Parts: sequence; C-alpha cells; structure tokens
Amino acid sequence: MNTTLNPSPRRRGAMAKASVVAPLIALGALLPAPAAQAAVGSVTCTGSSHAAYNPGLTLTPQTITVTETDTVPNCTSTDSTLTSVITAGPYSYPVANAGCNYAMVIPVGGGSLTVHWNNGQTSTLTGLVNELTATGGIVQNIAVGTVTAGEFTGAAATITYAYPLVNTLQCLAPGGLTSQDGTILVQIIGV
Repeated sequence: MNTTLNPSPRRRGAMAKASVVAPLIALGALLPAPAAQAAVGSVTCTGSSHAAYNPGLTLTPQTITVTETDTVPNCTSTDSTLTSVITAGPYSYPVANAGCNYAMVIPVGGGSLTVHWNNGQTSTLTGLVNELTATGGIVQNIAVGTVTAGEFTGAAATITYAYPLVNTLQCLAPGGLTSQDGTILVQIIGV
C-alpha cells in the first residue's frame, strides 16, 4: 500500500498541519529580522580643566577669548577598552560681556560636543543644557544631554566643570585674572 497516494487519517492530519505551517515559515523568512538590541553601557571619567582668558577678566565687562584645555586620563567603563578621553589640544571660544562679576565664563550656545575616546571610538553628545551653581566657594557648570551617535548611543550624558569662585581682588591686578584651574567629571549612563 502506497501511503503517499492514500494516506491514513492520522497521516492526513499531520499533512494538513504541515500544509498550514509551511507557508507561515516561508512568510517568516520574507519578513525582516528584528534589530538586535545593543548594550548601551556606561562610563565615568575624571580629570582637570585649565581656562585661559585673553584679555584677562577685570571688573569691567568686555569680550574675551577663552582657551580651554581639558585633560581626562581616568575612565572607568563597561567597555574595558575605554580608559581615557583623548583631547586634540586646546579649543577657544569668544564670550561677550565677561567680567569678574560672573561666577564662571561659559561658551554661548553649547548644544553639542563630540568626545574622542582612547579606543578610537567617539560619542556625540547633543541637547546639552548648562546649569551654573555656586556653593562653598566652588562654581559648577553642569551640562546635561544625550549621546546621539557613536559609542553609548541612547545614554544620558553629564559633564561637570568645577572651578574655585573668582576672587575679585585677582581682577584688580594688572592684566586682570588671566587663567583658572579646575576639575572635570564626564558621566555617561546607559538605560
């Protein structure tokens, strides 16, 4: 007896199930595969920041150029290849109406920043919003945003600069206050 031409009732049920399942498998092969969800990860880095003012800050507001150099050699990350931030050298920006009566000089706009990591990767931070606070003789500039490209895409980002509060007497010196040294903390926290 040839079972393929005249299947038994039990075999007919299995064939009917197979005839329903086979098109579903074929349809599934045509659909795009779901995107893999990559781990976002986190990093915390510490370092120092040096700001030079030209001309120096005085009691009279004026337009100055700030040249900032940040050195961030210490990072702890979920990415074991990431140990520090690579700085390409100092960068400069103008600040209008800067004077010693300001708690700290910050660039106008802000908005976005690309961080270059020691492992060759970058992280583009956008939507940065600055908040300035002064407590106990320390001025903090905290910028909060989101990583929108590169390593840690989708993570929340915070950069905190801390400088000593400007001593007004330093601004009375010939040439005014020409530089300040402080610290920097970079935190990127994945969700």
